[in-house]
Amino acid sequence: MMFKELVELFKELSATTKRLEMTIILSDFLKKVNCETIGFVVLLCMGKVFPTNTHIELGVANNIMIDALSLSSGVSKKEVLELWKKIGDLGEVSKKLMSKKKQVTLINQGLSLENVKENLYKIPTFEGKGSIDLKLKTISKLLSLANEDEALFLTRIILGSMRTGVGKGVLRDSLASAFNVEPAKIENAYNLCTDFSFLATQICKNPKNIDDINLKLFTPVNVMLFQKVKDVDEGFEKVGKPAIIQVKYDGIRAQIHKKDDKVIIFTRNLDDVTTQFPDAVKYVKEFIISKNIIFECEMVAFDSKTDKPLPFQALSKRIKRKYDISEIEKKIPVKMFCFDLLMLDNKTFIDEPFINRHETLIKQIKNNKHLMIAKGIKTSSEVEALKLFNEGIQEQEGVMFKKLDAKYQAGSRVGFGVKLKSHMKELDLVITEAFFGKGRRKDWFGSFTLSCYDELNNDFLTIGKLGTGFSDEQLNEMNEKIKKLIVEEKADKVIITPDIVVEVEYEEIQKSPTYNSGYALRFPRLLRIREDKKPHEANSIKFIESLL
Repeated sequence: MMFKELVELFKELSATTKRLEMTIILSDFLKKVNCETIGFVVLLCMGKVFPTNTHIELGVANNIMIDALSLSSGVSKKEVLELWKKIGDLGEVSKKLMSKKKQVTLINQGLSLENVKENLYKIPTFEGKGSIDLKLKTISKLLSLANEDEALFLTRIILGSMRTGVGKGVLRDSLASAFNVEPAKIENAYNLCTDFSFLATQICKNPKNIDDINLKLFTPVNVMLFQKVKDVDEGFEKVGKPAIIQVKYDGIRAQIHKKDDKVIIFTRNLDDVTTQFPDAVKYVKEFIISKNIIFECEMVAFDSKTDKPLPFQALSKRIKRKYDISEIEKKIPVKMFCFDLLMLDNKTFIDEPFINRHETLIKQIKNNKHLMIAKGIKTSSEVEALKLFNEGIQEQEGVMFKKLDAKYQAGSRVGFGVKLKSHMKELDLVITEAFFGKGRRKDWFGSFTLSCYDELNNDFLTIGKLGTGFSDEQLNEMNEKIKKLIVEEKADKVIITPDIVVEVEYEEIQKSPTYNSGYALRFPRLLRIREDKKPHEANSIKFIESLL
């Protein structure tokens, strides 16, 4: 397949905001794609090069792309920067430059999709001295073979800033239509394999293959999600009586995969953080009886001197640490509080009632003070539930109510479990814009637009502006992240790829024409940067409307 065929698809998708129309366009295209190619095609449609669960990233920042555009077009870097400042979108800059490039390839037979894949796959392999130059030459080579429209989408793919509007929902429905498979089956299969390229390839070969996709050791599963409730009564109303009620810990939700002496730790984002937590790996090897198991726990940071729990932000330092692991492990050790079982001795447990999963998991844990079952009770009593909640909020976040006969529904908020936290005036939102400071801080981002998730359209809707609650360290961290995510620059602000999730507290939600959600938060204040959440896990507009 030639890359220009895919570019024509991208142009069609970008020309509409109607979800049904996108689904029809993509479905018709996928019917014509061969099974060897379809996996890469569906990833590119979502603006990805590698499946989420591989944890591989291109690692190309704006400055490398600007240098590549200069090299491939024959235009000076200064001119590229000026053009970017004027247009605001490096994709459009690329299109403009490639439409009148000074250096024309003598023999250009067109850019094949295989050529694009081969070169993009090389980029993450370049490491160490000279890696920047190798990335630069590889990208420049692709751009020099591209026409103007191909250059636009190549640039957006490389920078992770595609704007076709294709999210998981549109892709699910398109695959369902193209191969006559129920959308619910596709969603369930994706939540278990977490790789749309693998899934698309399998159903392209034979739609019946979808029934064979299941849990697999060392392939992370999309975790089951929990709705919020406002009080104990609503908790029981949602899950029934009796229920298992467990402390909700302020840590990292981890999915542990173990086979013999091999242990992999995944976060809820599907990130592999095994290297960062050698103490947790040691505990799993020592205190889990089975040699073959997948289970979930909350990893909580503790003070090494007082043995008191530390807040999530302390633990996030360990996630980011790539060097001197043993040093930070001693300063911020973890304890593991286990709460669910997905697989044991090659038997899948996700369709088992929660009470069975819970009781089986308890039997897998040796008595110790490092890895244990989450503190909880089985009860029908509001008084007992409230007592545990009050205990839970002393040092942790609250409690979880869990339905006894519920199966494990990967990737869904289906009401099989709910969470009751210490205060409800908080939201997880996404940063979508950043505003420049003034005076001495004119090159520094000091305030940020907050957006909620629009599940229906796979988009983000603005709902407020955040400028308080940051420590100097957090503000510096935010600025470093944002510089790598800029897709468009304007006079007073930049528009960024939705990637940073923050938890904010607020005074109230008001109706407002200022933001395209139709609502505005009064006095939002940063509580923490949510390293453990992806943008689509932010609170939705539907959820926010339910709070009014």
